[in-house]
Amino acid sequence: MNSSSRATPIIDFIALSFLAVLGLALAILAYSFGGVDFGVYYAAGRVLLQGGNPYDYSQLVAEIVSSTGAANNPYYYAPWFTWALTPLVLLPFETARILWAVLNYGFWFWGLFNLSKLVAWPRVGWRRWGMYLLVTFVFAWGTWGSEQVGVLIFLILTFAILSLEREKWLSGGIWMALLLFKPNITAFPVMALTVWLILRGKWKPVISMAGALMLMVVLSLLISPGWYLEFLQPDKVTGLSYTLSESGLVQVQRYTSTMLNWLSAYGIIGITAYAIYAIAALAGLLITVRAIYKAQSIIQLMAVVILVNFALVPYALFYDYPSLVLTLFFINADLSEKPKMVWIQGLMNGLVLASLFVGDNITYRYWIVTVLFLHYSLTNRIP
Repeated sequence: MNSSSRATPIIDFIALSFLAVLGLALAILAYSFGGVDFGVYYAAGRVLLQGGNPYDYSQLVAEIVSSTGAANNPYYYAPWFTWALTPLVLLPFETARILWAVLNYGFWFWGLFNLSKLVAWPRVGWRRWGMYLLVTFVFAWGTWGSEQVGVLIFLILTFAILSLEREKWLSGGIWMALLLFKPNITAFPVMALTVWLILRGKWKPVISMAGALMLMVVLSLLISPGWYLEFLQPDKVTGLSYTLSESGLVQVQRYTSTMLNWLSAYGIIGITAYAIYAIAALAGLLITVRAIYKAQSIIQLMAVVILVNFALVPYALFYDYPSLVLTLFFINADLSEKPKMVWIQGLMNGLVLASLFVGDNITYRYWIVTVLFLHYSLTNRIP
């Protein structure tokens, strides 16, 4: 055995140790200095358990202030997500918040474990642990700090794809239905996946998804009749773009990580910005249609659709981006098979990391989507 062979296990162990220590450190920092949206989730669960409507801002904000001491924005998530939160609501707020942080830490690495079964890159060893540390820093840390659900969506997405690729149609359809608890982020990918399945005669997961959705909607109407009517109130639209006071008054405009906001950050606004968006939307539609017809596997389809989704979605924030890890790894897997493209692969990963340090707010994180799209054009495995 030569010296390099003996050194490799040591390097692998050091890399794994770095991942374990720094990953935990990032999670602790996120909990210690973050803390934004769990207060809204907790308040929504409390309102529901009291027989109220968590989508009514006047009921919700009182519970938010009671738990966190400050107002926050309206609650937008599907009722079944609220049901899942109820066990946490039975705990004191800070205890529940700690548990939410621990769960999300576990969800993240569980999602990465599932991803390793879907994309055979990188091989086990220091390269994998290094990439895991990179994406934990880029994608998970900010989501943990915001106490948002991007990591949970990533995990459910991996479960859905794994179930469908293993032809577990019932569970695959249920996971697809559960993804829709945050439809602004997940509706487009689920719709594209549904069409892909139908075109290939795979009706069982589609029926399973439709049945699960119907059941959850019916139950939601029995538990909270008329809950959906609150979405017609002005505060629901206003709360997407501005922070609200305890009385519901508009305060500060919110930053988003979308194409139009990204263009506006560079002074491209008005008709010019909308024209660029329209062209991009048409291109995204064509790319999606092509992917639906040509993709040979679900992972191949979703790598494209998720990227198109975040390129064009009208409302998303940086904490919604964890699912892009699937696209990032898929592109890396393709480039790694082309020796002449290795330097481009390293450039892409470096630019994704560098995107964290561009600009002074989350609007500039849209550079991540731009970088991935540029490198997407170099891959052969993505339709």
